[in-house]
Amino acid sequence: MTDTARRRARADRRARARRLLAWSVLAGCFLLGFFHRFAPATFADALSTDLDVTDAQLGALASWHFWTYTAAQIPAGLLVDRYGTRRCVAVGSTVTALGALLLAVAQNLVTASAGPLLTGAGLSVVFVGIMKFNAAWFSPERYGLVTGVTMLLATCGAVAAGSPTAWLLEHFHWRALFAVAAAAGLALSLAVAALVRNHPSDAAPAEAPADRGGARGGLRDAFRSRALWPLLLATAGTNGTFYAFSGLWGVPLLTDTRGLSNTAAAWYTTAALTVYGIGCLAIGVWSDRAGRRKPFVLGTSAMALTGWACLALLPWDAGWQGLALYALVGAAASQVTVSFAALKEAVPAHIAATALAILNAGCFGVSAALQPLFGLVLDAGHGWDWALALMAGTSALGLLAARASRETFCRPLAPADSPAALEAVGER
Repeated sequence: MTDTARRRARADRRARARRLLAWSVLAGCFLLGFFHRFAPATFADALSTDLDVTDAQLGALASWHFWTYTAAQIPAGLLVDRYGTRRCVAVGSTVTALGALLLAVAQNLVTASAGPLLTGAGLSVVFVGIMKFNAAWFSPERYGLVTGVTMLLATCGAVAAGSPTAWLLEHFHWRALFAVAAAAGLALSLAVAALVRNHPSDAAPAEAPADRGGARGGLRDAFRSRALWPLLLATAGTNGTFYAFSGLWGVPLLTDTRGLSNTAAAWYTTAALTVYGIGCLAIGVWSDRAGRRKPFVLGTSAMALTGWACLALLPWDAGWQGLALYALVGAAASQVTVSFAALKEAVPAHIAATALAILNAGCFGVSAALQPLFGLVLDAGHGWDWALALMAGTSALGLLAARASRETFCRPLAPADSPAALEAVGER
């Protein structure tokens, strides 16, 4: 090997190491955000007792994360497309940490609600930023794999919010746990600022807005994409219902109707989230290798409808039956990996972050609506079966939408900035 070849090899290794380190820091931010998203399910009893709130109020408290996350998604996409991953995620992680700190010191429902509000706003930028980073730093052929690994690691935060946190609650106060999460978030925001770069060339050509009509034009182009809406509704039916359930009501269902302790019930959501995380990786790899997206969108939508219908209608017991049904809806939610990949391939690169943000906003808008509606059904005395029927109905609509989704064959749209490409978005 010549000296030039050796220098090039060393430079390549250093570049791969920088990419992995930057991605790891971003994944850590995403992981911590998932902890905040699913923690209310485990903290439900402690929060209800300490803050003296009803089921409906608890559902509203938890839903603030989803509502804010949803409302902030589109602005977050525009900001990341304009200013890049590094600055946006550093600020977003700081906002998430401040939200955790506010919740840790809250003494009433109003103050406590500011915590999920800020964590939702901060995580919205983190999500769009890491997806933009993956698109810039990894080859299109590996996008499904990288997205799957990203979602798997992020799900570790959701798993940590389940039974491990339930165990910690037996030894520490819930406020102390949120304070630790706040400190971790601040440390990660500093690491993002120090280590993350927007593009391999560090010139960030894909991050610049260019002359495409500005933010308004990018938003218009994203909303006009006919590939967006079926994927949005399908993902809401799988991922949106699962997040709403696992983020709050999965544990109380088992403690109220099956007599399980909080710690034992948390293992069910932990198992479902573990299946979800592994499924995100597996479906990404499988879809990449198959060169197809739509069959996976359809299959997981059907799984979600089956799981929710069984939870609502069948006389299942705690044990293997309940665990299997929780795992089924968790596996169905892994559809999100394929949905992200399919949408990224179906839209021009300069609006990719904005389009992904709109999809995610729709999904979490459904979650934000379902959490308090679930609590209202329970407070009205209709019972858990009717509340679970909300999930089944939403997933049924998602399955109908999945049938209208379009196949991309795992190929990105090209050329990304041509008017013809924009017209072709809905034709693939």
